[in-house]
Amino acid sequence: MPDSDPLGEVIESSTRQFVAEVYEDVDVPAFGHWVRVEGGGETALYGLVSHVETGSYDGNRQAVALGLSAEERAEEMPMVQELLRTTVRAQVLACRDRDGRVRQTLPPHPPDIHDFVRSCPDEHIRALDAPFDFLRTLVEHPDPGVPVDDLLVAVLRRIYDAHGGEHGGRDALVAAGRALSRLLDDDHERLQSILRRVL
Repeated sequence: MPDSDPLGEVIESSTRQFVAEVYEDVDVPAFGHWVRVEGGGETALYGLVSHVETGSYDGNRQAVALGLSAEERAEEMPMVQELLRTTVRAQVLACRDRDGRVRQTLPPHPPDIHDFVRSCPDEHIRALDAPFDFLRTLVEHPDPGVPVDDLLVAVLRRIYDAHGGEHGGRDALVAAGRALSRLLDDDHERLQSILRRVL
């Protein structure tokens, strides 16, 4: 799916985070995936997917076990899939202003309800590099209920991949690791645990 195609729409919104419902026919963005919401003019918000959830459209009804394989379910009960929805929650970590500058801070306004959510291409992720101020937000103000170290692993892995993985990602990963080391007050054991899980 091209990065320019919407993957869903904002259904809850604040300056700190937003929730998007993912369209049925697209790949669900993974935990730690960067997404963007483009507003009017040249503005945009950048968020990191910190939670992915699939459940019933109706909050009063829960999905129940059917005892069918995916193929059997599609053949015998195709309507079941239409009763489910997938949502993602993204922590807002940066914004692009009308002058085109990317700022690693909360935006002045939240995204509008029903704004389109798109995946961030590698060049957008590379624009969020040094000084890696968004890492401070993740460490000091994480999404409640989300293991922050696991989210740090996912975001570092995405930085590494956006810079070419084995062919150029190491330098970006080292720079991000240095910034993270300062934020973790030189807790080397914690930093090593995070970095071991990146590659």
